[in-house]
Amino acid sequence: MKQETPRRPVPRLYRALALATVGVVTACGGSQSPPEPDLSKAPGEFSGSLAWTELTALAREPRALGSDGAEAARSEITARLGSLGIAVESVTTTAQSKGFGPLVLTHLVAKLPGASPDRIVLVAPYDSGQYDGFAFVGANDGASGAALLLELARVFSGRAFPYTVEFVWLEGEGRLGRGDAAERDLRWLGSRGLAEHWAETGQLEGIRLLVAFNRVCDADLRVARDSGSEREPRESFWRAARHLGFGEEFSATRAYESVESSHVAFRERGVRAVVAIEDTAFGGNEAPGIFAGKDDVLAHCSPESLDVVGRVSTEAIEAIATRLAKIDHFSRMPSADPRARPEAAPKANAAADAPAPEPAAEATSPNGASAD
Repeated sequence: MKQETPRRPVPRLYRALALATVGVVTACGGSQSPPEPDLSKAPGEFSGSLAWTELTALAREPRALGSDGAEAARSEITARLGSLGIAVESVTTTAQSKGFGPLVLTHLVAKLPGASPDRIVLVAPYDSGQYDGFAFVGANDGASGAALLLELARVFSGRAFPYTVEFVWLEGEGRLGRGDAAERDLRWLGSRGLAEHWAETGQLEGIRLLVAFNRVCDADLRVARDSGSEREPRESFWRAARHLGFGEEFSATRAYESVESSHVAFRERGVRAVVAIEDTAFGGNEAPGIFAGKDDVLAHCSPESLDVVGRVSTEAIEAIATRLAKIDHFSRMPSADPRARPEAAPKANAAADAPAPEPAAEATSPNGASAD
């Protein structure tokens, strides 16, 4: 197994706090002066400053499941997409939970039609979990992926895609209380409910790629290389990161991790091509990180990190879509149809008929990390 590169002790935090682009951040996580949008970028390029503006709007207050803050977040997302001319559908699922009663969850779904109805699905939570003793803002865990999706929707709305791109903002992904064993099991209610709903309605069919984003604005960004993500699409993100010069944030030398995120529910329902993009330790080296919980506020986040993840994701998703389209095109060619091929001549020996060996699977250590 490759040795994990020691994580720097949050050096970007102090740099991010000093940057004028971050603005003056209040102790409760609100921003008094969000950064100016980066107008130097072309309309179709990802802008970390625009994503940061979305984040400051979403993280101005806690967004616990069923709260006024969650409703305000839905209104913010819907209005932003409406300004882009993108229609939003509300999908409701119900979760049964011991000690909490039936929970009604509201998810937002937006689509950019592509040449094919097959879908590339991008998901993120928009609400914040609940803790006893303090109001949890969830700037990183709960709002950062939602803000990233809004900016990706703006970017992709100006591009032609071979597949339909579907954006999903999930409610009910965070913890629901003090966090004992029973309550921790209640996380991911939104993704589980939507995956079940889609399985019942046949909407899991035609998903060519599903990417789950969360915790992507840590000022000291290190995205986990998830051992549970499908290898080829996952590595497309790491290749894009190397190409763009972000090999430190998307490290290829750190040990694999087993990421618990929204993609798991869809993987368990049979969607193979899933990828989790998440920094599992919010500050420091060990998950969940020193800023998880009451310190999950904008002061410990960075627009630079949103920019890194957004630019890498834009390039990787386009590369994956292009590759899949080429595969589909080849599969539709007459020469690819076995019925159209002439019968092959007999081979000289039986050994030649043996199939090529499968590539070796990633070795996984007992803690879920894979060895290279």
